[in-house]
Parts: sequence; structure tokens; C-alpha cells
Amino acid sequence: MEQERFTLLKTNAEVQSRIREMAAEISRDYAGIPEENPLLVLCTLRGAVFFSADLIRGLTVPCEINFLKVQSYAGTRPAGSPIFELGERIDVRGRDVLVVEDIVDTGQTMDTVMRNFSDKGAKSIRIATMLDKPSRRYAHLKETVIPDYIGFSIPDLFVVGWGLDYNEEYRMLPDIMVYHPDAE
Repeated sequence: MEQERFTLLKTNAEVQSRIREMAAEISRDYAGIPEENPLLVLCTLRGAVFFSADLIRGLTVPCEINFLKVQSYAGTRPAGSPIFELGERIDVRGRDVLVVEDIVDTGQTMDTVMRNFSDKGAKSIRIATMLDKPSRRYAHLKETVIPDYIGFSIPDLFVVGWGLDYNEEYRMLPDIMVYHPDAE
């Protein structure tokens, strides 16, 4: 039965509430950012689209949005080194950058993104993630890939919904669900 494949982790209401809190935190941290050099919000595609849209609507500071696509997963497992498919050439020189991610897991993707934009002269780079799985962080990234804004820290579970997917399925679920692919 299909519903046996999912267990509830976070309700839509819980996610929405936490996003409002995060938007307030980010707005406080970037208070005073000039209109002529607004916060550059980089949404990672596709998973962070829902989260980014709600987060940006809650910000009270000048910002602009752009998009990144960095491929790093196949099914439920990391698929090797992350590869930029979109966004590598975004001009970040002298900009405050906020990377908005759906989930930080092993840390590989965020390490790649942070190194890329740091090398290109970003003034600052911070990470906002809806979900963080610190127990899955690769040992060599535990000290360097630490999200600045975390919606929820979760244990080592495979989750879907709210933009998170399993092989491009289940992104549209309104809650964050633990996915059990082997459930009958």
C-alpha cells in the first residue's frame, strides 16, 4: 500500500512557521545591506524552489534571486562529485551571497558551491537550508560545511516532499515525509 511508504516528519504548518523565523533571522543579519548591492540569493534547483520562494517572500532586505543546479544524487545515494549544470558563471564579485538549499547531507554540494563562489570573489557566502543531516557529513567537511540558517536538523533518514524528491517523484507532497522505498 502506497501510504506505508511514507511517515510524517514535518507538517506543512511546521515548515511554514520555521521559514518565517529563518526569514526574520536572515533579515536581521543583513539589515542595512544597500539597495545598490542587494543580497544575492542563489536557489539550488530543483529541490529548494518551494523553500526559496517562501523564504524570499519573508525577507525584509533588498535581494535579487538567481538559480544554481548542481547534480549530486542518484536515487537515495550520493552519485559522486557534484557537477554544475547551471549557475557556475554567476557574477558574485563583491556580493553577499545566500545559497538556499533544500537539504545539506554529505556536504559535497555545498563545499563545491562555496569554493566556486569564494574563488570568484564573493564578499560573503552563507547557507540557508531547510534540512540539515550533520550525521551524514563527510569527515573532511564537518568543520567547513556548516549551514548558517537551518530549518530543521534531522537524523539519517531519506525524506521527500516540499521540493525534495526520490528520482523526481514526490516533490509536491505538502509535508516533509520519510520515504521507505522498500515498504510493500
